[in-house]
Amino acid sequence: MKRLLVSLFILTLFITGVEAQDAIGTSKHEKKVLKLINSLPEIIRARKYMAEHTKEKRTLKAYIESTPTLSKKYYKVSVCDDANDHLFAHYRFRVNAGTYAIYYDDFEHEKLVPLKVWEKHAYGIYSAPAL
Repeated sequence: MKRLLVSLFILTLFITGVEAQDAIGTSKHEKKVLKLINSLPEIIRARKYMAEHTKEKRTLKAYIESTPTLSKKYYKVSVCDDANDHLFAHYRFRVNAGTYAIYYDDFEHEKLVPLKVWEKHAYGIYSAPAL
């Protein structure tokens, strides 16, 4: 009986759809960070590109991966393809908690790229072409 109840509980978690941390933010600081990321021209362009070139109704959403700590002063933000049953990260950013400066998180080369440098190259997994 216990196994059945545990199995039903686990199945319920899968059916209800578990998301990354809230896409709308849980505090005024998180909301500001998400607004900054969602208003980047590259993200707007990528969202428009995806809407025009995918058959399913999908969109890009920014999610807070982690919040600043005493030792790490950045919000980690992922911009993900919200594809019904899973999230696929297209871009990763870090936002300084004190200055709100945005950096592209180049995790492949283990470095933070300033936004102005990233905007000139706009590299990433799925960088959308310029309009």
